[in-house]
Amino acid sequence: MRVLKLIGLAILGLVILWLIVAAFIPKHFEYERSANINASKEVVFGIVNDLKTQETWGPWKKEDPLIKNTYNEVATGVGQISSWTSEGSSGNGTQTITAATPSTSVTYRIDFGGGGGGDAMFNLADASNGITDAKWKFTMDVPYPFNLMMSFGGGQMNKMLDDGLAGLKEMAEQKAAETPATTGKYEVKSMNFPGHTYIGLREKTTQEEVMKSTFFAERFGKIMSLLTTTKIQPAGSPSGVYYTWDEATKTTDMAVAIPVNSGTAVAGGAIQVFEIPASKAVVVDYYGPYDNFEGAHEAIGEYIKANGLTEKAPVIEEYVTDPGSEKDSTKWLTKIIYLIEGN
Repeated sequence: MRVLKLIGLAILGLVILWLIVAAFIPKHFEYERSANINASKEVVFGIVNDLKTQETWGPWKKEDPLIKNTYNEVATGVGQISSWTSEGSSGNGTQTITAATPSTSVTYRIDFGGGGGGDAMFNLADASNGITDAKWKFTMDVPYPFNLMMSFGGGQMNKMLDDGLAGLKEMAEQKAAETPATTGKYEVKSMNFPGHTYIGLREKTTQEEVMKSTFFAERFGKIMSLLTTTKIQPAGSPSGVYYTWDEATKTTDMAVAIPVNSGTAVAGGAIQVFEIPASKAVVVDYYGPYDNFEGAHEAIGEYIKANGLTEKAPVIEEYVTDPGSEKDSTKWLTKIIYLIEGN
């Protein structure tokens, strides 16, 4: 009995010591690691802005092969949610993209299924010669007295971040080699736009609204429903047709549209048939997610200025790749077409 009493006192002493030490340990923890990646910011951003890619480059499955992931309906970017379950060490939880600035940063909120949570962020910056400096930061608040346990986990956390960055580097550099159009050196080409008849929904709205993942999905759904009902066949790729894009007011006059055969007509309503005549044009074949077109548009603008050309409305984005068939967003092809004045 005396031995049991001594053991009990020793355990109690350890608990008291734990509580005392934990009172002097910070409750907020931050970890950050970085890597140089031989790929453009556009390529790296396209990967980290899609949670599904973490199944390939992330360190989680190496640590716990029993992890199973599911995803919500948001393809990429803000609002995309990854949920995981595991009978192993990882437990259950969710990861949500809460903010994204194209080619610059992505922020995630991580919830460990009732076991607390934290925030992670990727910051991307140009280094030199097409190399991207990628920083991966993780922060979390751990309540007393469990903060003491977390204070011993810094080495493991840093290793996990390093392993993830190594996987990201491998994936990004492979993507850069496979899809050179996303390296940031966009090839602007002249073309003769053949002219199209479109069926679509035209409206004046905010740029913020257009950037929401549901904006195009809802409108293309309505157009396809009408095409199915009227037995009208599409004659080209789903498109965004932009008559204005006002940075001062953050508004746009645009149409969500699908090309159809010339002579197509529909009854009156919000969905209308309209024409865009044949024209000289310049085009960029952009590969990547839909929220990262900025660099391609800038490249076209620079080309137009350098060659003394004059653009005219509208600007057309043709969404060639079906995201339902191709899950890898870095392989999505969008043709960005600027119409040019003259013959």
